Amino acid sequence: MNEQYDPKRFFEFLGFDPGDQEYESENLETVNVFCRGDREQLERLLEPTPFTLESDIFQVTVADFANCTMTQGRYFDGGVLLAVSYGEHRAGTYFFEFEDEHWSTAAGRELWGYPKRYAKISMDVDDHGAKGSIWSYETPVLDIAVEFDDSVDPAAWSEAKLSPTMQVRAVPELNGPSFSQFDISLRDTAANFKLKQRRVGRASVKLGAVDIGSGLLGGEPLRVFEVLGGEHTVGDFAATRTHGTPVVLDSLI
Repeated sequence: MNEQYDPKRFFEFLGFDPGDQEYESENLETVNVFCRGDREQLERLLEPTPFTLESDIFQVTVADFANCTMTQGRYFDGGVLLAVSYGEHRAGTYFFEFEDEHWSTAAGRELWGYPKRYAKISMDVDDHGAKGSIWSYETPVLDIAVEFDDSVDPAAWSEAKLSPTMQVRAVPELNGPSFSQFDISLRDTAANFKLKQRRVGRASVKLGAVDIGSGLLGGEPLRVFEVLGGEHTVGDFAATRTHGTPVVLDSLI
């Protein structure tokens, strides 16, 4: 081995930036739909995690990081967030998540523990509403839509605390049955977010194979009892070392 070798150079091989990176995405567009689900099903889904369900309201989201200043640039993100707690901490957790770039999928999983899987993602916005779709090859994952209607009251979904985000970053043992690292982290990029525009409205959702790659639903659909409404937002996103670099709340190994 070269005695002068700097291990940090391996990020060049991985194709993404390190965990303490700072980056921005001006005019981030997001479509969110808020649903009331089956509490028993949601609690059962969380059983393999250290988290406790705090609400039967969950969020289905698609976001366009069109102006991202990460080295590799633009990407789309989307998925399903659940409202959870760990000890005294309450937050949202990305339970199913997708991105449309190989580098961003790997970066999110390896750096911060987001359960990202590669998929195709699109968003369409006009004066009447906004739509977002995620699909994997020929398999539909999710479709959401918001029809703008200012009479819709966001209080209908406000009880669910879905930010900041709390994730598990678990590194499997190289040659053993468990993990070599198992951290619960909290990441609060919402603290930096500068909202520029928000439109609410009536919403619809169609959930397909949201558990593609994990099979956690066991062939069942992710049940939606009620669609509470939705929103389209535009704002400036920033991940800084103060609000963007995760804080480790606990390490179980």
